[in-house]
Amino acid sequence: MTEVDLITQIFMYAQSIPSHFMSADVFAISLVLISAYIIVLIINKLTGLIIFFLKKVILLTIITVAFHQFLTDLVERVLSEGISNDVVIFGAGGFIAGFVAIAFSLYAAFASMHKIKNDKVVEDKDVKEQAFSTEVKNQNPVEEVMKMLSMEKLKNDKSIGAVLTYLIIAEFGVFSSKTISAPNAEVGMWFFIVFMVAALIFIHQSYKNYIRGISHLIISLIVGGSLSILLGHFWGDIPMETLLSLEFFKTDSLVALVTGLSVSLFMSSKG
Repeated sequence: MTEVDLITQIFMYAQSIPSHFMSADVFAISLVLISAYIIVLIINKLTGLIIFFLKKVILLTIITVAFHQFLTDLVERVLSEGISNDVVIFGAGGFIAGFVAIAFSLYAAFASMHKIKNDKVVEDKDVKEQAFSTEVKNQNPVEEVMKMLSMEKLKNDKSIGAVLTYLIIAEFGVFSSKTISAPNAEVGMWFFIVFMVAALIFIHQSYKNYIRGISHLIISLIVGGSLSILLGHFWGDIPMETLLSLEFFKTDSLVALVTGLSVSLFMSSKG
């Protein structure tokens, strides 16, 4: 494939996003809404507290759409295929994850309203996190990331459960809707590389604690990657040999992974 053909396919791929957004595709909705949030953040026409609340509303919208798409697909599968082991296992897992994710996002939305009324709480929290961030900058970043990934640190990280829950239901939502997979593995691979670079930039700009953001990215990548392969095979009927090869980058599993990572990182950032 020539460089011109690659750019043309990527451009056509990007052009298809608006139509998929209108058809309630979870990946497209996540991409558009999170992009809109980032644009608003950059323009900074709204106050920081309103942006804080807006983020919770966007998250709740994405999670609700994903859960709705999953429930619709689950009902259709039960009616057409009956009750199979895959339907029971993944159906129950998706339902629990969706229910918990909506509960988390509703709580976050109402809690943000309370914080807007008492902005001193937000300011004090930011001061503490900035102090911690300054402290870790003087230490070895690799060592700090490894410490954050230890079982003791993960147990004390109250947000990791919500991060993984949002990731799970977002991936279920992608496999339950008509999504946008890459036209070929090469385009998908470049898309994933660009996404990972953008994710690192987003973490640097949005996380008060950069080390914590990197640890969340690593954990989400491991869990999300494994789940995207399992869902791709058992829920999306994609051959395992495809998912375990470079052809993975042109499947819905890549879309699910990117969507899950986007939502989970967006949720746990402090912007």
